[in-house]
Amino acid sequence: MNGLTSSAPSQSAIRLTVSGFLLMLVQSTLLLMSPSLGAEAGVLIWTLTPLAFCAFVAALIGTPEPPEGHWRQRYGR
Repeated sequence: MNGLTSSAPSQSAIRLTVSGFLLMLVQSTLLLMSPSLGAEAGVLIWTLTPLAFCAFVAALIGTPEPPEGHWRQRYGR
């Protein structure tokens, strides 16, 4: 997969970026709606923040795609 920094980013990289930003939006909305930050909200925030950050980093760098013949070798076709 081509990362966001390449000249032609792949569709998967764009989807990862959008999903990461949506997770951050949900986190921000939860913070804004809560009058005081409880333990449950804190756990949710600490869960969503690294997940969103990892999605953004994976989108920037890009993940390796399996070789073209990988599926054929595995399933014998």
